[in-house]
Amino acid sequence: MQPVTATTLVNGTVYARADERFWLARLCHLTVGREGLDVGPASTQGVAVLIVDGQRYEAGQLVLDNVDEASNAVVCRWRVGGTGVRLTTRWVGDPATAVVNRSDTLTNAGDTPVIVSRCLARLALPPGRYECYTQLSRWCHENQGDWQRLHTGLRLSHLSGRTTEGATPYLAIRAAGTATGLACHLLPCGNWTLRVAPVADGGDLPFAVVELGLADENLHRRLDPGQSLALPTLLFQTLPEGEAHLAAPALHRWLLTHAFRAAKPTAPVVFNSWFDQFEILDVPRLRRQLAAAREVGCEVFAIDAGWYGAGGPDWGAQTGDWREKTEAAFGGRMGEFADEVRAAGLGFGLWMEPERFGPQAPIRAAHPEWFVTVGSNARLDLTQPSARAWVRAEIGRLVETYQLAWMKIDFNFALDADASGAELGDYMALWYGVLDEVRATYPSTFFEGCSSGAMRADLETLQHVDGHFLSDSVNPTDMLRITQGAWLRLPPGRLTRWTVVRAAAQAAPEYRRTVAESPPLVLVPGGAVWNPVESTSLELALLAAVPGMLGFSGDLAGLPPQYRARMAAAVAFFKAWRPFITGGVGHLLTPPLPLEAREGWIGLQLQDLTGDRNLVFVYRLGAAGTLSVLPLRGLAPAQTYALRWWGQDDAVADRRDGAGLMRDGLPLQPGSGRAAVCVVCAERSA
Repeated sequence: MQPVTATTLVNGTVYARADERFWLARLCHLTVGREGLDVGPASTQGVAVLIVDGQRYEAGQLVLDNVDEASNAVVCRWRVGGTGVRLTTRWVGDPATAVVNRSDTLTNAGDTPVIVSRCLARLALPPGRYECYTQLSRWCHENQGDWQRLHTGLRLSHLSGRTTEGATPYLAIRAAGTATGLACHLLPCGNWTLRVAPVADGGDLPFAVVELGLADENLHRRLDPGQSLALPTLLFQTLPEGEAHLAAPALHRWLLTHAFRAAKPTAPVVFNSWFDQFEILDVPRLRRQLAAAREVGCEVFAIDAGWYGAGGPDWGAQTGDWREKTEAAFGGRMGEFADEVRAAGLGFGLWMEPERFGPQAPIRAAHPEWFVTVGSNARLDLTQPSARAWVRAEIGRLVETYQLAWMKIDFNFALDADASGAELGDYMALWYGVLDEVRATYPSTFFEGCSSGAMRADLETLQHVDGHFLSDSVNPTDMLRITQGAWLRLPPGRLTRWTVVRAAAQAAPEYRRTVAESPPLVLVPGGAVWNPVESTSLELALLAAVPGMLGFSGDLAGLPPQYRARMAAAVAFFKAWRPFITGGVGHLLTPPLPLEAREGWIGLQLQDLTGDRNLVFVYRLGAAGTLSVLPLRGLAPAQTYALRWWGQDDAVADRRDGAGLMRDGLPLQPGSGRAAVCVVCAERSA
């Protein structure tokens, strides 16, 4: 037997070779293979597990044909038993971040069709006691994560077509009591699955076997001769100190330099009509909101749901009928209001839900052969070119008719189980193609993704829109807690979020003041609606929305002028830093906590790719107590940094070296329920 030799793909990820064997030995510093691949249960071996024509293939039934090695890349080609199916696995390591990208392709190289009913990537960690970090995600409660011991195994699942409702396609795993771990990110195209199982081998501690990829609950995918199937992309990264939140900056850096290099560099500041009066669109009132939006510095004025459909007031039932209402809203004259918006110096935006067709949509009666029924709703069968061309044309018609600067593309229902057997993989690939085509055709229009907030906020979807809504909950504290979990798996600057406020004039007295002497209360929604409401500080409502793509909703016209002036100052600050924020790497200075944690400190640090420029957002929620320092991250130890607190006349408040800031942090003194942002710049670029 030849001695084992090693090939380093990237720091912490190593392939090993001996005789005719070639295997992944370490992934992101965790052992995932052994020299003796014939030792241990078959279910802990192999690169993947497949079921082809009803036959299961794994371990030694996947025969390695050849390996191509290049700098930081390895391509392995496998034969799947005696079938004509070939599996290609491509591993690419990024030296700058140590993030590893795996992409798999199945090809039918035989001369007869085959049916694939499972095709999951597999990783096996050696026997031990493991902990897993996963995220629960539901409407207005996105990205809520926690660690749990791996006892009897776990399976992450979601609603069909809603890729981040139920769970997110993310897993962190670590050996209990250690400071090493692995984060797995799955970029879904269609339904996905992610499973972790403890697999026993005699009396030893169990292996931890991770399987992830295209969902297999209803998978029955036909591959004709010569046809290939691209499987979901997988990203792997090290957990520094075994903590999930410390891995976020490396992921963001990788995404900015690879997945989002060609994305729009910024987003305009948008006002959206939804949280003013929801779907009730009163034109005189909208004109007042337009004037206020212009005053605070908004650049787009967008009309949300309620403008379309001839069948009555139910906006959900009329999705798919993209004609203007004639008896309500703008009375068929929305184009004239769009001209008013442009005359005020803002772009005009519109809401659309192009994937859902309610029972009153006329196109369903005109072309029933195009549709797949989903309860009372329907979706298009995008494999039909005529259906695909129609929805693409409808999006384009709205963009051109109303000269849209912004389109909010929503998605508010779960899809079907997909009778084609493709687990919606073909549907989603074609839908992404539609999105890519309209974005290329209308490059000056900003296409915002939304899915009942963030029920489809995954890394694959985010690459086919210009930004994605953080959550339908616009409560500032909710937004901050949801943001913490989102940063574990999504780039901060590509998430849209709103400051949503209205005022209650002299509704309650401040301490030691009469009601008449007290300032108006700033009210924010308790979640996704205005009942219940909360009172908060304007600074918290503003700064909770700044570290992303900033927008506004609510009743700006009803705010006192001095409040709109403070909003305008925050918008001016955001615009000055907008390219930096969109392209920023995020550090979670405080670990993510659940929505139920309504008190405490939150620290978020945005940083450019050089580390020279930083924005540090500090939030104190409720009766948080005193936190004397907040250590920063990613600075050059010997570099001197100038500190400026926003709102303090741009004066340098202090100078510290990077080592001190990372050890001792910032001095913190914002009051209860308030927020602050500190600009931390290297002196050479301050």
